[in-house]
Amino acid sequence: MTTTSASTETSTHRPVWALWGGLGITIGGALLLAATVVEYFLSEDSPSALVGLFTALFLGSTLAHALAMIPLAGGRTGANGAVGASLVGRVALLGFGAVFMTNQFVYYAVSYAMPTVDDYSGTLAFTLALGIGQLVLLLVGSIIIVRAGVAVGAARWALLSLTGVAVITGAVANATDSYEVATLALLCSTGAQIVVGLVFMATRSQR
Repeated sequence: MTTTSASTETSTHRPVWALWGGLGITIGGALLLAATVVEYFLSEDSPSALVGLFTALFLGSTLAHALAMIPLAGGRTGANGAVGASLVGRVALLGFGAVFMTNQFVYYAVSYAMPTVDDYSGTLAFTLALGIGQLVLLLVGSIIIVRAGVAVGAARWALLSLTGVAVITGAVANATDSYEVATLALLCSTGAQIVVGLVFMATRSQR
């Protein structure tokens, strides 16, 4: 009886990385979804309160997503992360968080905080490089999560699935000339983020 109870208790334990990493991704996705909806209605004549709301939602989502990578990577010691003992996995996830945050801040600064300029080619090239870099880092981290086997069930494949969604929706948003289609693609991406966060939060450790 004692052995059975201990085994049951272990199997229903929620890992720290799953709880806090999943919570960060869920909050980040929800805030970014709301920010995307608000941004759709922004214009040059928008009241400052609406712009302020977008700013709070957008920057809040950026910080939430970046911070979510810390528990997934294993925190300061790397002992409890989803990538197990993989140093490459930790670097990839933490690197993704840093590059993602930089990319989002650059987008916000250029779009809403800096004066309008005639030539954005340099900025576009920089943000494109950041976007590709963050996808590569996310892909590497996602593959290592699958290989490590620390995450089980749907959680094992969740971040890899999110990477695929990010690639598809990002390609659609950048390729289309329709603002509505681009917004819909971004909303699909944020919805996937929320789902992945909830999947992480629901997972249980078998170790």
